[in-house]
Amino acid sequence: MIGVHPARIRPQDRVQTPSDKTPSAQTRTYAAPIGGWVSNANMAVQDVQTAVVLENFWPTATGVVPRGGSKRRVTIPNPVKTLFEYRAGLTGQFFVADENNIYAFSDTTLDGTALTATVSGQSNGEYSFLEMQTDGGSFLSLVNGEDYLRIFDGTNWQQVTDVSSPFAVTNVDTRALSHVWAYNNRQFFVEKGTMNAWYLGVNSVAGPAMKLPLAGVFRKGGSLLFGATWSSDSGEDMNDRCVFVTDQGEFALYNGDPASAEMWSFDGVYDLGAPLGPRAIMSVGGDLIVATKAGLVPLSAALQKDVSQLKLAALSRAIDPDWRHEVLLTGQSDGWRVEKWTSRNMALVVPPLAQTDRAYSFVVNLETGAWARFTGWRVNDLHLLGEALHFGTEDGVVYQCDVGGTDDGDLIPCRMCLAFDQLNGGSAFKVAHLVRGTFRHTVPFGVQFSVGTNYLPVFPAAPNSVLASEGVEASWDAATWDQCYWASELTDWQISEKWESVSGHGHALAVQMQLTSGAPYKAVCELVSIDLTYSSGAVVA
Repeated sequence: MIGVHPARIRPQDRVQTPSDKTPSAQTRTYAAPIGGWVSNANMAVQDVQTAVVLENFWPTATGVVPRGGSKRRVTIPNPVKTLFEYRAGLTGQFFVADENNIYAFSDTTLDGTALTATVSGQSNGEYSFLEMQTDGGSFLSLVNGEDYLRIFDGTNWQQVTDVSSPFAVTNVDTRALSHVWAYNNRQFFVEKGTMNAWYLGVNSVAGPAMKLPLAGVFRKGGSLLFGATWSSDSGEDMNDRCVFVTDQGEFALYNGDPASAEMWSFDGVYDLGAPLGPRAIMSVGGDLIVATKAGLVPLSAALQKDVSQLKLAALSRAIDPDWRHEVLLTGQSDGWRVEKWTSRNMALVVPPLAQTDRAYSFVVNLETGAWARFTGWRVNDLHLLGEALHFGTEDGVVYQCDVGGTDDGDLIPCRMCLAFDQLNGGSAFKVAHLVRGTFRHTVPFGVQFSVGTNYLPVFPAAPNSVLASEGVEASWDAATWDQCYWASELTDWQISEKWESVSGHGHALAVQMQLTSGAPYKAVCELVSIDLTYSSGAVVA
């Protein structure tokens, strides 16, 4: 009798199947993205201490914090064009201009005050301004290229012509002067639409103006746009250079005293790239930084590099694709604003408003070079008034920044997506399970974590504010935070951390975090680190 035996399965005939064993979970720890927002790097190899999205979060040297809110200070009837300040005296005087009028207020002005004009009958609200100390006091000069130069002495405004009193400027029609700056204790001016600069006497705000023709200096033509003092340090001395910049992006350097042929020297002409307006400049560490179509470029770099290579030296290199996109979107070569906020180690770069859903500012940490983006502020102009940053809107409202936890009552949505990480698994499939954030804070706050997959940040609906609409504290999940005091002399600081379930699967993962600021107080909380627990699947043959 012949027995029947089961067929023998050869090893080469066996079909491989995924293991039934659950892959063991692993944990990856990320420091807070103090490197800031980066959009010019390959997402597969981006630095893990950076973020692909960083909106309304501010990267400090030690972590990431939500930005402060803004409060309504004063209003005027028309869109804000320029903010400026007279600093002399015990308290500064603040000014806001629309197209035809100038309005005054101060620190003591009540919030929400509707201002009345102190100067009227103007033709252009885009001003250039300079305050200069002389033997006779401190005087603020104001020009716009259409109206007569005006001087403010701390009490009164005077329109300056060639026969006005007590101040008069001769040899030039002051209505033609569009930009003013100081160099070697002299006031310099740009004559609008020309290659002519003008200057006054030493420590003078009036008197005979002397012409400085520059038509033969530049190669590309155009007209002078602005001027500035460029220093090799933070001080001012005879080695500082006077910079004349054209609307075609060339700049000329001079040194010395223009009133003396022997002491006035020409140092050369260089190409910077098209500047984005006369207000799109700032001084950092003695260097002059100019917003151009190629980026935020130091003048020192333009002396050493061809204009085609300047974006490699631009301070905005980390966000170069977004910078260039915004330049193309606005379609303008002027109207940008740059303002340095020294006490915050912050500079804001504001494109002109192009469309209603694109009101945002590029923001850079001047200490670390890290970038972020602030949304929700519709900025027509911004300026430091006192020590506080203010901005004005097309609705005629002036706001003070970094006050409270809302934008004049509106919630502030804060979003962050860390750089994507393949988690040492290459193309292997990963599944996210849990996320834990470690924070230090002084006030109640709440965050929501999620996970982006395969290089695509996709955020769920924003979480509620830590305060509900009735003003009571809202809950974040059902668990209670683990808390202990932060090891610091500031005993008010606490450290908080909690695991939260997340879902997400793909070849590359990125932790995302959202916070909605809506409390009366500023959300004083700083992200220190994030832990991600995940599993990696085996490759199936």
